[in-house]
Amino acid sequence: IMCFGSSLYFTGDLGVSTYDAVALILSEKKIAQELEKGGFVKKAQVNLVVMQYQSQFVSVLGDVYKPGKFPLDRPSTLSDVLAMAGGVTPNGSDMVTLIRSEAGKTTKLAYDLRDLLKKADDSGNPQANNPTVSGDDIIYVNAREVSVLGQVNRPGKYSVASGVRTVVDFLSQAGGVAAGGADSIIVITKRDGRTLKQEIDVDQLYKKGDTSFNFELADGDSIYVPRTPVFYIYGEVQRPGAFRLERNMNVAQALSTGGGLSQRGTERGIKIKRNTEGKLKTISVKSGDLIQPDDILYISESLF
Repeated sequence: IMCFGSSLYFTGDLGVSTYDAVALILSEKKIAQELEKGGFVKKAQVNLVVMQYQSQFVSVLGDVYKPGKFPLDRPSTLSDVLAMAGGVTPNGSDMVTLIRSEAGKTTKLAYDLRDLLKKADDSGNPQANNPTVSGDDIIYVNAREVSVLGQVNRPGKYSVASGVRTVVDFLSQAGGVAAGGADSIIVITKRDGRTLKQEIDVDQLYKKGDTSFNFELADGDSIYVPRTPVFYIYGEVQRPGAFRLERNMNVAQALSTGGGLSQRGTERGIKIKRNTEGKLKTISVKSGDLIQPDDILYISESLF
């Protein structure tokens, strides 16, 4: 500290910080202590006013309108910096990641955009949901991603992009339902903290054009295509084995799928082994009876 007339000049690194309100207060106290320690001022009262920050930039990446580096010329919060970047695009997620490096250690903190409007969290901390950013911070706006799993040709996570928003859109992105996929899919959505599970008929989506089930999906939603149900047939048939159970398939159709009767087979006395309440029971059926998933058909040999 040097004194020239009525002015005081500080030289060297004072080790003060002004990137947020807490750091500003601590810096004021530190300068006041130095003034008193040097005998320049008694009972010093110091007020710091940051006119402009220099050489401090924050990077905003991901799904924002204007990604890039932005100067911090005043104390700025997470929402302030997102506004500098033009805001989040329609393809952006509600989740924002703040990446900060301090003392050689990198931390990643996730924030929900919907919480930025709140003044404080449950603990009363006003910066818990909308923190003050500092130089060299990186803010990354995640893309909205939907998981498409199960019996599809290309399972994985897919971003909400231009023109890709609905159930059909995401099924198409995943290559459609695979050969081993079922006729019904399961869509799991998360809205307002609630998880909703819906079973949707694929025929209604594609063949009948029922748009009520082709709704838009959001970040964290998922589509699951289960494996198609099967039935088993053995005994006096041409092709015994496991086969895809088609919708409303009856015993006669199942027999045809197995290649029909062998030379020694008969349609009389066809029996099905069916799992009922955890027990395998044998029942007699007729050609018009419906087949259920995992049924085991036995075609007996003709006595004549």
